[in-house]
Amino acid sequence: MLEIKNRSFMVYEFFVNRIIKGSWNQLKWGACSFTDPIFYLFLSFGFVGLYVPSPDLKLSLALLFAKAFIEELFFRFLLQEGLDRFLRYKYRVGPLSLANVLASLIFSSMHLVSQPLNWAALTFIPSLAFGFIWQRYRSVVPGTIIHFAYNAFLFYQFM
Repeated sequence: MLEIKNRSFMVYEFFVNRIIKGSWNQLKWGACSFTDPIFYLFLSFGFVGLYVPSPDLKLSLALLFAKAFIEELFFRFLLQEGLDRFLRYKYRVGPLSLANVLASLIFSSMHLVSQPLNWAALTFIPSLAFGFIWQRYRSVVPGTIIHFAYNAFLFYQFM
């Protein structure tokens, strides 16, 4: 009987400490990013998308946002953070970590599946920016917003 209580306590502890508190921290640090000028600097870099040829593919804004969220969740929250932990947060070149560079290389190579080589290569630099935003805030919220803005400027070239 004691083992069942202990196991249910472990499940409760995991749910509260990892899921709820982790989600709260994601939102808290994401909201804090809106007060940082660096966030707006990186957001403004999305205007570069106005000066490159628009891809032939047209996606809805909701799909672009969902795509940005899923990519940030996978490449930053899971992959880059996992690599950072594996490397014990060492190996930095200026503001960039080795984990950011590796995650960005994987991010760019994954774009080879649906894009030509030059488009996939062009995703490397913005990916470094998204990784830097992750390193700065440890939240997927600002990265998702900046990623969405980059995609929206690129795909729709509005403003």
